[in-house]
Amino acid sequence: MTGPGRKHVVVVVMGDLGRSPRMSYHALSLLEHGHCVSLIGYEGEDIMPQLKLHGGLLQVIRFNPYTPPSWIRKYALPLYYMFRIVGLAFGLTVATTQIQGDPDCVLVQNPPSLPLLMIAYCYCLIKERSAKKKPGFVIDWHNLGFTMLKPKSMIRQLAYENEKMMSPYADGHLCVTKAMKEWLIGNFGIDGDKIFELYDRPPEFFRPTKAEVMHDLMKRLKSDMEKQSPCLRVEETNRTLFTEVLLQHGNRQIVERDDEDRPVLIVSSTSWTADEDFSILLRALGLLDRTIKENNIKFPRVVVIVTGKGPQKEMYKEQISQMHLEKVSILTLWLEASDYPKLLGCADLGVSLHTSTSDLDLPMKVLDMFGCEVPVCAVKFGCLDELVQDGVNGRVFSQTSGLELSEQFLHLLIEKRGDDKKITGDLAKFRGNIRGMTRWRENWKDQAHDMIMDACPDILQSHSKED
Repeated sequence: MTGPGRKHVVVVVMGDLGRSPRMSYHALSLLEHGHCVSLIGYEGEDIMPQLKLHGGLLQVIRFNPYTPPSWIRKYALPLYYMFRIVGLAFGLTVATTQIQGDPDCVLVQNPPSLPLLMIAYCYCLIKERSAKKKPGFVIDWHNLGFTMLKPKSMIRQLAYENEKMMSPYADGHLCVTKAMKEWLIGNFGIDGDKIFELYDRPPEFFRPTKAEVMHDLMKRLKSDMEKQSPCLRVEETNRTLFTEVLLQHGNRQIVERDDEDRPVLIVSSTSWTADEDFSILLRALGLLDRTIKENNIKFPRVVVIVTGKGPQKEMYKEQISQMHLEKVSILTLWLEASDYPKLLGCADLGVSLHTSTSDLDLPMKVLDMFGCEVPVCAVKFGCLDELVQDGVNGRVFSQTSGLELSEQFLHLLIEKRGDDKKITGDLAKFRGNIRGMTRWRENWKDQAHDMIMDACPDILQSHSKED
Protein backbone atom coordinates (compact mmCIF):
# COMPACT_ATOMS: atom_id res chain seq x y z
CA MET A 1 0.00 0.00 0.00
CA THR A 2 2.97 2.32 0.54
CA GLY A 3 5.92 3.31 -1.63
CA PRO A 4 9.17 5.23 -1.22
CA GLY A 5 8.59 8.28 0.98
CA ARG A 6 4.91 7.45 1.30
CA LYS A 7 3.54 6.78 4.76
CA HIS A 8 0.46 4.88 5.83
CA VAL A 9 -1.51 6.73 8.51
CA VAL A 10 -4.55 5.34 10.31
CA VAL A 11 -6.98 8.15 11.20
CA VAL A 12 -9.53 7.20 13.86
CA VAL A 13 -12.58 9.09 15.10
CA MET A 14 -15.20 7.58 17.37
CA GLY A 15 -18.01 9.34 15.58
CA ASP A 16 -19.90 9.51 12.29
CA LEU A 17 -17.27 9.99 9.58
CA GLY A 18 -19.62 12.20 7.62
CA ARG A 19 -19.97 14.55 10.59
CA SER A 20 -16.33 14.64 11.73
CA PRO A 21 -14.82 17.49 9.71
CA ARG A 22 -11.51 17.94 11.54
CA MET A 23 -10.43 14.31 11.15
CA SER A 24 -11.72 14.27 7.58
CA TYR A 25 -9.52 17.31 6.89
CA HIS A 26 -6.57 15.45 8.43
CA ALA A 27 -7.22 12.53 6.09
CA LEU A 28 -7.59 14.83 3.08
CA SER A 29 -4.34 16.67 3.83
CA LEU A 30 -2.43 13.41 4.21
CA LEU A 31 -3.84 12.18 0.90
CA GLU A 32 -2.93 15.44 -0.83
CA HIS A 33 0.66 14.92 0.35
CA GLY A 34 0.69 11.49 -1.27
CA HIS A 35 0.31 9.37 1.86
CA CYS A 36 -2.02 6.40 2.30
CA VAL A 37 -4.87 6.73 4.78
CA SER A 38 -7.06 4.20 6.54
CA LEU A 39 -10.00 6.23 7.87
CA ILE A 40 -11.96 4.56 10.68
CA GLY A 41 -15.23 5.76 12.19
CA TYR A 42 -18.94 5.16 12.57
CA GLU A 43 -21.51 4.55 9.88
CA GLY A 44 -23.75 7.50 9.05
CA GLU A 45 -23.57 10.44 6.67
CA ASP A 46 -21.56 10.21 3.46
CA ILE A 47 -17.89 11.19 3.68
CA MET A 48 -16.61 14.46 2.20
CA PRO A 49 -16.76 14.42 -1.61
CA GLN A 50 -13.13 15.61 -1.74
CA LEU A 51 -11.96 12.41 -0.04
CA LYS A 52 -13.47 10.28 -2.79
CA LEU A 53 -11.08 11.80 -5.31
CA HIS A 54 -8.25 9.87 -3.67
CA GLY A 55 -9.81 6.41 -3.76
CA GLY A 56 -6.54 4.67 -4.67
CA LEU A 57 -4.83 5.85 -1.49
CA LEU A 58 -7.84 5.82 0.84
CA GLN A 59 -9.37 2.93 2.74
CA VAL A 60 -12.58 3.71 4.62
CA ILE A 61 -13.60 1.41 7.48
CA ARG A 62 -16.95 2.09 9.14
CA PHE A 63 -18.83 0.29 11.88
CA ASN A 64 -22.04 0.71 13.86
CA PRO A 65 -21.31 1.43 17.53
CA TYR A 66 -23.14 -0.68 20.07
CA THR A 67 -25.70 1.23 22.11
CA PRO A 68 -27.22 -0.53 25.16
CA PRO A 69 -31.00 -0.38 25.62
CA SER A 70 -32.29 2.95 26.91
CA TRP A 71 -33.88 1.36 29.99
CA ILE A 72 -30.41 0.39 31.24
CA ARG A 73 -29.31 4.02 31.03
CA LYS A 74 -32.42 5.09 32.92
CA TYR A 75 -32.19 2.57 35.77
CA ALA A 76 -28.54 1.48 35.90
CA LEU A 77 -26.27 4.19 34.46
CA PRO A 78 -22.95 2.60 35.58
CA LEU A 79 -23.97 -0.65 33.87
CA TYR A 80 -24.92 1.30 30.75
CA TYR A 81 -21.47 2.89 30.58
CA MET A 82 -19.79 -0.47 31.09
CA PHE A 83 -21.73 -2.10 28.26
CA ARG A 84 -21.19 0.95 26.07
CA ILE A 85 -17.41 0.96 26.57
CA VAL A 86 -17.13 -2.79 26.02
CA GLY A 87 -19.24 -2.53 22.87
CA LEU A 88 -17.13 0.32 21.49
CA ALA A 89 -13.94 -1.54 22.31
CA PHE A 90 -15.16 -4.60 20.43
CA GLY A 91 -16.30 -2.58 17.40
CA LEU A 92 -13.05 -0.63 17.20
CA THR A 93 -10.92 -3.75 17.66
CA VAL A 94 -12.73 -5.50 14.81
CA ALA A 95 -12.29 -2.39 12.65
CA THR A 96 -8.50 -2.43 13.21
CA THR A 97 -8.32 -6.00 11.90
CA GLN A 98 -9.56 -4.70 8.53
CA ILE A 99 -6.66 -2.28 8.07
CA GLN A 100 -4.70 -3.21 4.95
CA GLY A 101 -0.93 -3.17 5.29
CA ASP A 102 1.31 -2.07 8.15
CA PRO A 103 0.65 1.50 9.32
CA ASP A 104 3.40 3.97 10.12
CA CYS A 105 1.25 6.12 12.41
CA VAL A 106 -2.08 6.05 14.22
CA LEU A 107 -3.78 9.45 14.60
CA VAL A 108 -6.80 9.53 16.91
CA GLN A 109 -9.24 12.23 17.92
CA ASN A 110 -9.91 12.63 21.61
CA PRO A 111 -12.62 12.52 23.00
CA PRO A 112 -13.82 9.97 23.68
CA SER A 113 -10.82 8.64 25.59
CA LEU A 114 -12.65 5.47 26.66
CA PRO A 115 -11.87 3.03 25.13
CA LEU A 116 -10.13 4.73 22.19
CA LEU A 117 -6.74 5.63 23.64
CA MET A 118 -6.13 2.20 25.17
CA ILE A 119 -7.26 0.29 22.06
CA ALA A 120 -5.18 2.49 19.72
CA TYR A 121 -2.03 2.14 21.83
CA CYS A 122 -2.47 -1.62 22.20
CA TYR A 123 -2.84 -1.85 18.43
CA CYS A 124 0.52 -0.09 18.06
CA LEU A 125 2.12 -2.57 20.47
CA ILE A 126 0.65 -5.54 18.58
CA LYS A 127 1.95 -4.20 15.26
CA GLU A 128 5.39 -3.77 16.83
CA ARG A 129 5.51 -7.51 17.48
CA SER A 130 3.94 -8.65 14.21
CA ALA A 131 5.44 -6.15 11.75
CA LYS A 132 8.71 -5.48 13.63
CA LYS A 133 7.95 -1.77 13.79
CA LYS A 134 5.79 0.18 16.21
CA PRO A 135 3.55 2.75 14.53
CA GLY A 136 3.69 6.25 15.89
CA PHE A 137 0.83 7.25 18.15
CA VAL A 138 -0.57 10.80 17.89
CA ILE A 139 -3.52 12.25 19.81
CA ASP A 140 -5.50 15.17 18.43
CA TRP A 141 -7.11 16.84 21.44
CA HIS A 142 -10.44 18.22 20.24
CA ASN A 143 -11.61 18.54 23.84
CA LEU A 144 -11.10 16.86 27.22
CA GLY A 145 -13.28 13.78 27.31
CA PHE A 146 -13.82 13.64 31.06
CA THR A 147 -15.36 17.13 31.10
CA MET A 148 -18.25 15.89 28.95
CA LEU A 149 -19.43 13.51 31.67
CA LYS A 150 -21.53 14.15 34.77
CA PRO A 151 -19.57 16.07 37.44
CA LYS A 152 -18.42 14.09 40.50
CA SER A 153 -19.45 10.81 38.89
CA MET A 154 -17.37 7.64 38.95
CA ILE A 155 -17.27 7.43 35.15
CA ARG A 156 -15.97 11.01 34.93
CA GLN A 157 -13.15 10.21 37.36
CA LEU A 158 -12.36 7.03 35.43
CA ALA A 159 -12.22 8.99 32.16
CA TYR A 160 -9.93 11.59 33.74
CA GLU A 161 -7.52 8.96 35.05
CA ASN A 162 -7.57 7.18 31.68
CA GLU A 163 -6.72 10.35 29.75
CA LYS A 164 -3.99 11.26 32.22
CA MET A 165 -2.52 7.75 32.18
CA MET A 166 -2.59 7.22 28.41
CA SER A 167 -1.51 10.67 27.16
CA PRO A 168 2.23 10.28 27.98
CA TYR A 169 2.38 7.18 25.73
CA ALA A 170 1.69 9.28 22.64
CA ASP A 171 4.60 10.28 20.42
CA GLY A 172 2.97 13.61 19.65
CA HIS A 173 -0.05 15.73 20.42
CA LEU A 174 -2.14 18.22 18.49
CA CYS A 175 -4.60 20.55 20.20
CA VAL A 176 -7.10 23.14 19.04
CA THR A 177 -6.14 26.07 21.30
CA LYS A 178 -3.19 27.54 23.16
CA ALA A 179 -5.24 27.29 26.36
CA MET A 180 -5.59 23.53 25.89
CA LYS A 181 -1.84 23.10 25.36
CA GLU A 182 -1.13 24.93 28.61
CA TRP A 183 -3.73 22.81 30.42
CA LEU A 184 -2.22 19.54 29.16
CA ILE A 185 1.24 20.61 30.27
CA GLY A 186 0.07 21.77 33.69
CA ASN A 187 -2.38 18.96 34.52
CA PHE A 188 -1.25 15.86 32.62
CA GLY A 189 2.47 16.65 32.73
CA ILE A 190 2.92 16.22 28.97
CA ASP A 191 6.19 17.52 27.54
CA GLY A 192 5.38 20.86 25.90
CA ASP A 193 7.81 20.10 23.05
CA LYS A 194 5.51 17.24 22.00
CA ILE A 195 2.38 19.42 21.79
CA PHE A 196 1.58 21.42 18.67
CA GLU A 197 -1.26 23.92 18.36
CA LEU A 198 -3.29 23.16 15.26
CA TYR A 199 -6.09 25.69 15.16
CA ASP A 200 -9.09 24.73 13.10
CA ARG A 201 -9.06 26.61 9.82
CA PRO A 202 -11.57 26.45 6.96
CA PRO A 203 -10.62 24.53 3.81
CA GLU A 204 -10.74 26.26 0.44
CA PHE A 205 -14.26 25.11 -0.42
CA PHE A 206 -15.67 27.38 2.32
CA ARG A 207 -15.79 30.68 0.47
CA PRO A 208 -18.32 33.38 -0.52
CA THR A 209 -20.96 31.94 -2.83
CA LYS A 210 -21.19 33.35 -6.34
CA ALA A 211 -24.54 34.58 -7.61
CA GLU A 212 -24.96 31.69 -10.09
CA VAL A 213 -24.37 29.07 -7.38
CA MET A 214 -26.60 30.95 -4.94
CA HIS A 215 -29.39 31.06 -7.52
CA ASP A 216 -29.18 27.31 -8.16
CA LEU A 217 -29.14 26.51 -4.43
CA MET A 218 -32.13 28.71 -3.66
CA LYS A 219 -34.06 27.18 -6.56
CA ARG A 220 -33.47 23.73 -5.06
CA LEU A 221 -34.38 24.83 -1.52
CA LYS A 222 -37.40 26.87 -2.68
CA SER A 223 -40.17 24.32 -2.04
CA ASP A 224 -38.90 23.35 1.41
CA MET A 225 -38.47 26.98 2.45
CA GLU A 226 -41.90 28.03 1.21
CA LYS A 227 -43.51 25.02 2.87
CA GLN A 228 -42.10 26.04 6.24
CA SER A 229 -42.78 29.75 5.71
CA PRO A 230 -45.36 30.54 3.00
CA CYS A 231 -44.65 34.27 3.23
CA LEU A 232 -41.30 33.59 1.55
CA ARG A 233 -42.99 32.58 -1.69
CA VAL A 234 -41.48 34.22 -4.78
CA GLU A 235 -43.87 34.21 -7.73
CA GLU A 236 -41.48 35.44 -10.42
CA THR A 237 -39.75 32.54 -12.17
CA ASN A 238 -36.64 34.61 -12.78
CA ARG A 239 -36.14 35.36 -9.09
CA THR A 240 -35.28 33.72 -5.80
CA LEU A 241 -35.26 35.35 -2.38
CA PHE A 242 -31.69 36.54 -2.92
CA THR A 243 -30.98 36.46 -6.67
CA GLU A 244 -32.52 37.38 -10.00
CA VAL A 245 -31.93 36.78 -13.69
CA LEU A 246 -31.36 39.85 -15.84
CA LEU A 247 -31.30 40.15 -19.61
CA GLN A 248 -28.73 42.69 -20.79
CA HIS A 249 -28.13 43.16 -24.51
CA GLY A 250 -29.61 39.73 -25.10
CA ASN A 251 -27.34 38.06 -22.55
CA ARG A 252 -28.68 36.23 -19.51
CA GLN A 253 -26.95 37.25 -16.28
CA ILE A 254 -27.60 36.05 -12.71
CA VAL A 255 -26.96 38.65 -10.02
CA GLU A 256 -27.69 39.14 -6.35
CA ARG A 257 -30.75 41.21 -5.59
CA ASP A 258 -30.27 44.63 -4.01
CA ASP A 259 -33.88 45.77 -3.81
CA GLU A 260 -35.66 46.55 -0.55
CA ASP A 261 -37.59 43.27 -0.64
CA ARG A 262 -34.46 41.15 -0.41
CA PRO A 263 -34.32 39.57 3.08
CA VAL A 264 -31.26 39.39 5.30
CA LEU A 265 -30.01 35.87 5.90
CA ILE A 266 -28.81 34.55 9.25
CA VAL A 267 -27.39 31.03 9.36
CA SER A 268 -26.68 28.79 12.32
CA SER A 269 -25.81 25.11 12.55
CA THR A 270 -26.51 22.95 15.54
CA SER A 271 -26.47 19.33 16.64
CA TRP A 272 -29.74 19.98 18.52
CA THR A 273 -28.38 18.72 21.83
CA ALA A 274 -28.33 20.10 25.37
CA ASP A 275 -24.74 21.29 24.74
CA GLU A 276 -26.16 24.26 22.81
CA ASP A 277 -28.95 26.34 24.32
CA PHE A 278 -30.91 27.01 21.16
CA SER A 279 -33.60 28.79 23.15
CA ILE A 280 -31.27 31.82 23.36
CA LEU A 281 -31.58 32.32 19.61
CA LEU A 282 -35.35 31.85 19.69
CA ARG A 283 -35.73 34.43 22.45
CA ALA A 284 -33.51 36.89 20.57
CA LEU A 285 -35.49 36.48 17.36
CA GLY A 286 -38.77 36.89 19.24
CA LEU A 287 -37.51 40.14 20.78
CA LEU A 288 -36.23 41.35 17.40
CA ASP A 289 -39.59 40.66 15.77
CA ARG A 290 -41.43 42.53 18.53
CA THR A 291 -39.02 45.48 18.47
CA ILE A 292 -39.42 45.93 14.71
CA LYS A 293 -43.23 45.83 14.93
CA GLU A 294 -43.73 47.97 18.03
CA ASN A 295 -41.35 50.70 16.86
CA ASN A 296 -42.41 50.53 13.21
CA ILE A 297 -38.75 50.23 12.17
CA LYS A 298 -37.97 50.04 8.48
CA PHE A 299 -36.18 46.73 8.50
CA PRO A 300 -35.74 43.94 5.92
CA ARG A 301 -37.43 40.61 6.47
CA VAL A 302 -35.14 38.31 8.44
CA VAL A 303 -34.70 34.74 7.22
CA VAL A 304 -32.97 32.42 9.69
CA ILE A 305 -31.84 29.02 8.42
CA VAL A 306 -30.75 26.47 11.00
CA THR A 307 -28.99 23.36 9.70
CA GLY A 308 -28.21 20.06 11.37
CA LYS A 309 -30.11 17.25 13.04
CA GLY A 310 -30.19 15.84 16.53
CA PRO A 311 -32.36 14.65 19.43
CA GLN A 312 -33.94 18.01 20.37
CA LYS A 313 -34.80 19.14 16.85
CA GLU A 314 -38.50 18.20 16.98
CA MET A 315 -38.90 19.86 20.39
CA TYR A 316 -37.53 23.15 19.08
CA LYS A 317 -39.50 22.91 15.83
CA GLU A 318 -42.66 22.75 17.94
CA GLN A 319 -41.55 25.84 19.86
CA ILE A 320 -40.84 27.68 16.60
CA SER A 321 -44.31 26.85 15.27
CA GLN A 322 -45.85 28.48 18.36
CA MET A 323 -43.94 31.78 18.06
CA HIS A 324 -46.15 33.39 15.35
CA LEU A 325 -43.47 35.79 14.12
CA GLU A 326 -44.33 38.40 11.46
CA LYS A 327 -40.99 39.90 10.46
CA VAL A 328 -38.80 36.84 11.03
CA SER A 329 -38.91 33.42 9.36
CA ILE A 330 -37.10 30.51 11.06
CA LEU A 331 -36.38 27.50 8.85
CA THR A 332 -34.83 24.16 9.81
CA LEU A 333 -33.09 22.47 6.91
CA TRP A 334 -30.91 19.40 6.45
CA LEU A 335 -28.41 19.87 3.64
CA GLU A 336 -26.14 17.65 1.63
CA ALA A 337 -22.51 18.06 2.67
CA SER A 338 -21.70 19.77 -0.63
CA ASP A 339 -24.50 22.34 -0.14
CA TYR A 340 -23.56 23.40 3.39
CA PRO A 341 -20.60 25.62 2.35
CA LYS A 342 -22.75 27.13 -0.40
CA LEU A 343 -25.44 28.12 2.09
CA LEU A 344 -22.92 29.66 4.50
CA GLY A 345 -21.50 31.66 1.61
CA CYS A 346 -24.96 33.21 1.03
CA ALA A 347 -25.36 34.44 4.61
CA ASP A 348 -25.10 37.98 5.92
CA LEU A 349 -24.47 36.86 9.49
CA GLY A 350 -23.79 33.64 11.39
CA VAL A 351 -24.71 32.62 14.94
CA SER A 352 -22.79 30.24 17.19
CA LEU A 353 -24.38 28.92 20.39
CA HIS A 354 -21.48 26.55 21.10
CA THR A 355 -20.16 26.40 24.64
CA SER A 356 -17.31 24.20 25.82
CA THR A 357 -17.44 21.65 28.63
CA SER A 358 -13.76 22.31 29.24
CA ASP A 359 -13.61 25.99 28.21
CA LEU A 360 -10.61 24.93 26.10
CA ASP A 361 -12.00 24.13 22.62
CA LEU A 362 -13.47 26.31 19.89
CA PRO A 363 -16.53 25.97 17.61
CA MET A 364 -15.51 24.71 14.19
CA LYS A 365 -18.71 26.11 12.70
CA VAL A 366 -17.36 29.63 13.28
CA LEU A 367 -14.28 28.78 11.18
CA ASP A 368 -16.58 27.56 8.40
CA MET A 369 -18.41 30.89 8.51
CA PHE A 370 -15.18 32.87 8.55
CA GLY A 371 -14.02 30.92 5.50
CA CYS A 372 -17.13 32.21 3.74
CA GLU A 373 -16.35 35.75 5.02
CA VAL A 374 -19.44 35.68 7.21
CA PRO A 375 -19.11 37.49 10.57
CA VAL A 376 -20.65 35.82 13.62
CA CYS A 377 -22.45 36.54 16.84
CA ALA A 378 -21.13 33.98 19.34
CA VAL A 379 -22.02 33.15 22.92
CA LYS A 380 -19.17 33.91 25.30
CA PHE A 381 -17.17 31.17 27.04
CA GLY A 382 -13.63 30.35 28.17
CA CYS A 383 -11.13 30.78 25.36
CA LEU A 384 -13.50 32.10 22.67
CA ASP A 385 -11.29 35.19 22.32
CA GLU A 386 -8.68 32.99 20.60
CA LEU A 387 -11.11 32.98 17.67
CA VAL A 388 -13.80 35.66 17.94
CA GLN A 389 -12.78 39.16 19.01
CA ASP A 390 -15.77 41.29 19.95
CA GLY A 391 -16.06 44.27 17.62
CA VAL A 392 -13.24 43.00 15.36
CA ASN A 393 -14.53 39.97 13.44
CA GLY A 394 -17.92 39.57 15.09
CA ARG A 395 -19.87 40.18 18.24
CA VAL A 396 -19.88 38.26 21.52
CA PHE A 397 -22.91 37.99 23.79
CA SER A 398 -23.34 36.53 27.25
CA GLN A 399 -26.96 37.08 28.29
CA THR A 400 -29.13 33.98 28.07
CA SER A 401 -32.24 36.19 27.95
CA GLY A 402 -31.60 36.86 24.27
CA LEU A 403 -31.80 40.64 24.75
CA GLU A 404 -28.12 41.28 24.02
CA LEU A 405 -28.19 39.12 20.90
CA SER A 406 -31.40 40.78 19.72
CA GLU A 407 -29.80 44.22 20.04
CA GLN A 408 -26.78 43.01 18.07
CA PHE A 409 -29.04 41.78 15.26
CA LEU A 410 -30.84 45.11 15.15
CA HIS A 411 -27.62 47.14 15.05
CA LEU A 412 -25.81 45.00 12.47
CA LEU A 413 -28.61 44.21 10.01
CA ILE A 414 -30.33 47.59 9.73
CA GLU A 415 -27.55 48.99 7.52
CA LYS A 416 -28.08 49.27 3.75
CA ARG A 417 -26.34 47.13 1.15
CA GLY A 418 -23.37 48.54 -0.74
CA ASP A 419 -22.31 48.24 -4.37
CA ASP A 420 -21.07 44.68 -3.70
CA LYS A 421 -24.61 43.73 -2.52
CA LYS A 422 -23.25 43.14 1.00
CA ILE A 423 -24.53 44.87 4.13
CA THR A 424 -22.44 47.91 5.07
CA GLY A 425 -21.55 49.28 8.52
CA ASP A 426 -19.92 47.08 11.15
CA LEU A 427 -20.56 43.92 9.12
CA ALA A 428 -18.43 45.33 6.31
CA LYS A 429 -15.63 46.06 8.79
CA PHE A 430 -15.86 42.55 10.24
CA ARG A 431 -15.75 40.98 6.76
CA GLY A 432 -12.62 42.96 5.97
CA ASN A 433 -10.92 41.69 9.11
CA ILE A 434 -11.88 38.09 8.32
CA ARG A 435 -10.83 38.20 4.67
CA GLY A 436 -7.49 36.55 3.87
CA MET A 437 -7.30 34.30 6.94
CA THR A 438 -5.04 31.23 6.78
CA ARG A 439 -6.70 28.14 5.33
CA TRP A 440 -6.57 24.56 6.62
CA ARG A 441 -4.17 23.32 3.94
CA GLU A 442 -1.29 25.70 4.68
CA ASN A 443 -1.95 25.68 8.43
CA TRP A 444 -1.86 21.86 8.52
CA LYS A 445 1.31 21.77 6.44
CA ASP A 446 3.06 24.21 8.79
CA GLN A 447 1.84 22.78 12.10
CA ALA A 448 0.95 19.09 11.66
CA HIS A 449 2.61 17.38 8.70
CA ASP A 450 6.18 17.23 9.99
CA MET A 451 5.07 16.25 13.50
CA ILE A 452 3.03 13.32 12.16
CA MET A 453 5.91 12.25 9.93
CA ASP A 454 8.34 12.50 12.86
CA ALA A 455 6.12 10.10 14.80
CA CYS A 456 6.63 7.42 12.14
CA PRO A 457 9.11 4.73 13.23
CA ASP A 458 11.75 4.95 10.48
CA ILE A 459 12.12 8.70 10.97
CA LEU A 460 12.36 8.20 14.71
CA GLN A 461 15.05 5.60 14.18
CA SER A 462 17.01 7.86 11.84
CA HIS A 463 16.85 10.63 14.41
CA SER A 464 18.20 8.33 17.09
CA LYS A 465 21.10 7.34 14.82
CA GLU A 466 21.95 10.98 14.18
CA ASP A 467 21.96 11.59 17.92
